[in-house]
Amino acid sequence: MDERILGLASRLGQTIAESKAAKALQATRQAVDADKDLQQVMRDYRLQADKIRQLEQETKPIEPDDKRALEAMNQKLAASEKFKALTAAQMEYVDLLRKVNQAVQKELASTESPGKQ
Repeated sequence: MDERILGLASRLGQTIAESKAAKALQATRQAVDADKDLQQVMRDYRLQADKIRQLEQETKPIEPDDKRALEAMNQKLAASEKFKALTAAQMEYVDLLRKVNQAVQKELASTESPGKQ
């Protein structure tokens, strides 16, 4: 029985990987990966966000220049069509996985005893 379950899980994974959402995510990731300028903005954004997070954790003041720099990078990302496409593709893929999980959970819930629901 376990082999059957694992086989079904493998087929489900393959089917998800072949889905429109997964293919769109892969394509948008490749486009973002190929854009060196966008990659640099993303790296800079992460570094600046990490710097601000570290200052917050240490309860140190955050300089206005640090906040402005982060906002400027955020605006660059928001203006990037490739970044917007990646974000949309990620949302679509996560939504697909959420729906798959809900379907599995629905079936599992039907096996619980009435007292546990």
